[in-house]
Amino acid sequence: AVSESGIEDGVYRVITGKQLSSSETLAVGNGTTTITLTTTGTQKVIRSEGKRGTYQRNLETKLDIDTVGTSFIYGVQIGDGGIELSNTAQIIGSVYSNGSILGENSPVITGDAFAASTSRIEAVTVNGNARANLIRNSTVGKNASSTTDLDNVIVSFDAHANNLIASTINRDAYFMTKDGATTILGAQFPGTPPPANLPSLPMPISDAQLDQWEAEASLGGVHTSPCPYVLTSGTTNLGPKKIACDMDIKNTAVVNLQGTLWVAGNLTIQNSAIVQLDPLYGQQSGFIIVDDPANRSAGSILDVKNSAQILGSGTPGSYVMLVSRNNSAEIGGGTDAVEVQNTSSAPIYYVPHGSIEIHNSANLKEVTAYKLEIRNSATVTYESGLTNVQFTTGPTGGYNVIHWKEVE
Repeated sequence: AVSESGIEDGVYRVITGKQLSSSETLAVGNGTTTITLTTTGTQKVIRSEGKRGTYQRNLETKLDIDTVGTSFIYGVQIGDGGIELSNTAQIIGSVYSNGSILGENSPVITGDAFAASTSRIEAVTVNGNARANLIRNSTVGKNASSTTDLDNVIVSFDAHANNLIASTINRDAYFMTKDGATTILGAQFPGTPPPANLPSLPMPISDAQLDQWEAEASLGGVHTSPCPYVLTSGTTNLGPKKIACDMDIKNTAVVNLQGTLWVAGNLTIQNSAIVQLDPLYGQQSGFIIVDDPANRSAGSILDVKNSAQILGSGTPGSYVMLVSRNNSAEIGGGTDAVEVQNTSSAPIYYVPHGSIEIHNSANLKEVTAYKLEIRNSATVTYESGLTNVQFTTGPTGGYNVIHWKEVE
């Protein structure tokens, strides 16, 4: 009984987010038990060594955090709405877009750029490889592949296309036809069929998963008053929680996320406000969902600006993902789902049906959206760790019991 009490106390502390040191002693009647906690990745092992007089019994349980793994392979992944880059905007990393990638005034993609289906890449400098149905008025630092034309393109490595028009190829060229204004410095392979169009990619997180996360947030309670919910100073612990109206986090307010936050309205994070994951998240990541199911065309808007900070738990590999379920762009409207400006930043933005506008020197880690506009020296910097992001509903969220048994 003494040993079981230690296990139960340890498990209770872990799943409710209460503090449990690496080693603690608990008195139970005339006995005592030493509780030890070991954390490895998403798993926590709790051991209880119960003693009463000359008797001893050791128990151990292993818990595994219930997580959803998501890979963001590209720094930017965009749907059919495509990408617009202007005024020296940069994407530091690689891009995959179901729609066209269009530039104006010297934008740069430092990695690879891929445009699927019949989409094109136009007026962009791509330091890596480029592939699209059509590539025009661009510079490609490695290989360039087009199903139709390479039109006025400078290619540092090899070129593959149906037709080469007024382009410069610094190595080999594979093509069906070319015009007299094209220069090829390497070997030529006329009559070579062009590559096929790339397939469109689905979004990495399903709507069903977002619905589930919203339901889990609601289990933590619903905030209905005051509305709109405005935080201006001090530290507020939130989550899991549903905010049933607009929310504004501003000035010096600090929000410490202890679970999923669902804002069923619009959300603004501004000035010097900070939104951060509770340290108990450890290596796990969390999220805020902005979604008014009754108004996804004109509402469900996220606005992050000024010097607002969006932070993980403090452990490397932990991020906050900000989600907007606004769908204006997908249905042909002109309302941006997300606007990020000035020096504000956040690791991950996820806007599966809407558009995100980034401008005024904003810096982000990863963007997945239906449509993306980057302007005025804004930068998206991809971080390699985002290929394996583990999302959990919070430090007090679901755990799976791997075993609960007597040990030596």
